[in-house]
Amino acid sequence: MRARLRAVLALLMAAVVTALSVPLAGSRIDVEQQTMLTDRRDDARRLVSMAEAATTGADRISLLTDFRRYEEVHGVRVALFDPTPAVRLASSDTARWADPDVREHVAMALSGHRDVTGTRILPWQSKDLVVAEPVTRDGDVLGALVTLSPTDDLRHTGGVVVGVVAVAALLTLACCVAVASRIASWVLRPIGLLDRAAHEFGSGRLTARVAGRSGPPELRRLAASFNDMAARVEAAIDRQRKFVADASHQLRNPLGALQLRIDQLEFALRPGHEEDHEHVRTEAKRLGHILDDLLRLARADAGAGEPALVEVSAIVDERLLAWAPLARNRRITVTGGPHQPAHAWFEPTALSTSLDVVLDNALKFTPRGGAVSVRIRRDGDELAIAVSDTGPGLDHDELARVTDRFWRSPRHQNVAGTGLGLSIASELLRQHGGRVEAEPTAQGGLTVRLVLRAADHGLIAR
Repeated sequence: MRARLRAVLALLMAAVVTALSVPLAGSRIDVEQQTMLTDRRDDARRLVSMAEAATTGADRISLLTDFRRYEEVHGVRVALFDPTPAVRLASSDTARWADPDVREHVAMALSGHRDVTGTRILPWQSKDLVVAEPVTRDGDVLGALVTLSPTDDLRHTGGVVVGVVAVAALLTLACCVAVASRIASWVLRPIGLLDRAAHEFGSGRLTARVAGRSGPPELRRLAASFNDMAARVEAAIDRQRKFVADASHQLRNPLGALQLRIDQLEFALRPGHEEDHEHVRTEAKRLGHILDDLLRLARADAGAGEPALVEVSAIVDERLLAWAPLARNRRITVTGGPHQPAHAWFEPTALSTSLDVVLDNALKFTPRGGAVSVRIRRDGDELAIAVSDTGPGLDHDELARVTDRFWRSPRHQNVAGTGLGLSIASELLRQHGGRVEAEPTAQGGLTVRLVLRAADHGLIAR
C-alpha cells in the first residue's frame, strides 16, 4: 500500500511538474525566436524599401549586389518574388525557394498580409526562419521579399533552455517525491503499526497494542479503538482462563473426597456389584485426568514465558530417558538417542511439556512389541522433532482434527485419555511461532512433528 500511494503521488506530481515545465520551456523558446524574428523583419523592411526604390535595370543590379552582400555579412539568403510568383532576384540559387513553406509565406505577403508571430522552430527541427514582406508602390503589391535565416544558434539556445528546464523539473520532481514519501510514511505509519499489532494479537499475543500518536486524526482514533477492543478481548479471555483454572482447581477437592468414598464403598458392597464399582472408580479417575488437562490447558493459554536459546537435543534425550521405564514395561522399542546437538528458540518447560504429550500418545497407542522412533531434523530456518509409532494411526480425515480440544478418534475410545494433550502442545508451540504436524507413517502408524524456530549453533558460543 505504501508503494502504491507513493507511486500515485509521484505520478500526480510528475503531471503537475510537466504541465508547468513544458509551457515554461515553450515560452522561453518563443521569446528567443521573437527576438530573432523582429531583427529579421526589420532587416527585411529595409531591403523592401530598397526594392521599392529600384525602378531601372541598373537599380536592380545594385539591389542584387546588396542582397549578396547582406548574405555574406549575415548568412541570410534573400529573394525577390514577382506576383506570378516567380523569383526575380536572389542572393543565391537554392531549391528552398520552391519549398511549400516558403511559397506559403510568399502567398501571404502577395496578398498584402504580414506574418506577425512566425512559425515556432523547436530545437530538434532543422529548418530556416522564413520572413516575407510585401513590396508595394502606391498601394499596389508588386511582389514579395523573402529572407531565409539559419536557425542553428536559435535551436542551440532552445536545446539549452529545454535541458535546463528538464534538469530543474527533475530536481523539483525528486524533491516532490521525497516530500510525498514522507507524507505517505506519516499517513501509513499508523496503518503499519495497526497491521503489526493485529497480526500479533491474532497470533495469540493478547498484550499487543498499537503504539505511537502520529498520523492523521482518523487513523489515531482507529488505533485507539483497536487498543480498547484488544484490552476488552484480553480481559474477557483472561476471565475465561481464570474461570477454567479456578473451576479445575476447585473441583479437585470434591473429586478427591468422592474418590475416597468410592474406595471405601469397596468394603461395603454386596457380592455381584464389583464390576459396577470398578466402572465408577474408572470414571472418577478419568474425571480427575480431565481436570488436570484443563488446568494445564489454562496455563498454556495464559502463556509459556519468554523464548530462549535451548539445546533441543539435550531436552529430547532427557525426556526419552524419563519415558524409557514405561516403554520397557510395555515392551516397546524406543530408538533415536542420543542426538547430535541442535538448538532452537523456545521456552524449555513448554518444550518438555509438549514433547511429553507426544511421547505419551505414542507409547499409549503403540501395541506391545511395537516401536517408537524419535528424530531431530533441520530444514532451513526450522527444526522438527518427529515422533513416529507403529500404532493404529489415523485416517486422512482425522489428521486435521488431532489438535482439536476434546477430540478423539471413535476407533480409540477404549484407550484412556481426554483429547486435550495435543491441544496443549499445539497452543504452547503456537505461542513461540511453532506448530504441530501429523501424518501417517509407512508402517501404518502416526508421525507427529513439533516444528520450532531453529537457531544457529554458533549462537551458543556467545
